[in-house]
Amino acid sequence: MNSIKLITIAAVLSAFAIGANAQQKISFISMERVFDEYYKTKTANAQFKKRGEEIEVRRKELIEKAKGLKGEFDKLNADSRDKSLNDKAREKKKEDAENKLAELKEAETKVLEFDKAYKKEIAEQMRQMQQQIVGEIRGVIQTYSIEHKIDIVLDNSGKTLNNVEAVMYFDKNTDITDPILAIMNKNAPESVEKK
Repeated sequence: MNSIKLITIAAVLSAFAIGANAQQKISFISMERVFDEYYKTKTANAQFKKRGEEIEVRRKELIEKAKGLKGEFDKLNADSRDKSLNDKAREKKKEDAENKLAELKEAETKVLEFDKAYKKEIAEQMRQMQQQIVGEIRGVIQTYSIEHKIDIVLDNSGKTLNNVEAVMYFDKNTDITDPILAIMNKNAPESVEKK
């Protein structure tokens, strides 16, 4: 019985000793800040903004065309009810109004299809850009962690489902956001750094 107690006590003491020696070094990073302040993110955002402006010009052209057709339809529709015109002229205006309405519907459909296509395209491009940049950041964090013997890096910018910070407190000395940002931006072109 005593030998079983001694073995149990020895096992517990060994577990404590192993646990004490196996303390892990944990650091924190604001992935949101690193992502937003990374020069490649700024460059990509500027490109998306320019592309968005180009798309908006084309969209406005389609909308203006639809508005013009709507004006023409409204006039033809009103003329088709004009009692000062003879029946044949009113019938012609009515037929022209129906044709113009078909053109208008086609133009409105083009606007909707344009919006859908470009929203999908931009969303996909942004998703790919985000994945690529997050992959680059993750690679730098892994290399930095290995060099500095960090076992775990947690993102302190995330929130829980209740919209509460996931990390409530951490020692600021364990924050590696600034050093990671310095590494990420060391090759940034001067034009991007100033943005």
